Amino acid sequence: MKRYIGLITDFGEKDYFIGVLKGVIAKINPEAEVIDIANGLPSFYPDSASFVIEKNIDYFPPSTVFLVVVDPGVGTDRGILLVSYDRYYIVAPDNGVLTPILKKDESFVRIVDATHYFLSDKPSTFEARDKMTPVAAYLTKGVDPSKLGSEYDDFIVKEGYFPSAVSSTEIKGKIVYIDKFGNLITNISREFLFENMSKSGFSKFKIIIKEREITAFARTYADGKGEPFMLIGSHGNLEISMNRSSAFKFLKAGLNASVKLIYY
Repeated sequence: MKRYIGLITDFGEKDYFIGVLKGVIAKINPEAEVIDIANGLPSFYPDSASFVIEKNIDYFPPSTVFLVVVDPGVGTDRGILLVSYDRYYIVAPDNGVLTPILKKDESFVRIVDATHYFLSDKPSTFEARDKMTPVAAYLTKGVDPSKLGSEYDDFIVKEGYFPSAVSSTEIKGKIVYIDKFGNLITNISREFLFENMSKSGFSKFKIIIKEREITAFARTYADGKGEPFMLIGSHGNLEISMNRSSAFKFLKAGLNASVKLIYY
């Protein structure tokens, strides 16, 4: 069976980083096929990578290995995780980037401690090349996860990745991803949104972002008029969008911008 490695990183296309990761994979397992899922993620902001792995993992073939690297702490003593989730494997730094996967009951977490599988076990500023990619490649060769790491339960989870219900009528959220069209994607899922709406007893909601109040809700981007509006994206989260324009540029709201949702 063909084995796949999916890359989710902040390495971009300008440098050699992605190319050398593919070289390491090909050297260890020439039969593995690499899929570039997203390599232009914002640097130093793991929440965008968290969003990408959470919303896209189920679209891939069974046994796909995901390499998720947005790693501000590269070279420090933070560990490397190998997570088995459902039919998949994920290799990533232990910095909270896998928070939405780690919160799922189906996940089983190991800390990678079989350092003889690394290209180098010395501290490095490129641990994706020297440590994480070799682990991912050996998984595609059929190496049992138990030979790569030990069961682990002291991993980092970022509770701030998720929205919170401040009261029966208010949700506190934030922007976790901005796509190329300028859509501002929040961490508020459809389920969280409507479950709390039911509890509130109200039938309408509005968003406040950057001191601007948004009440319009559309089914598709084409339904939007000239102002920012709310929409449930294909990923299942609430986003702030504009028809053929950029909500990001219009509102001047970036990643991690606070979002207040109010039922009324």
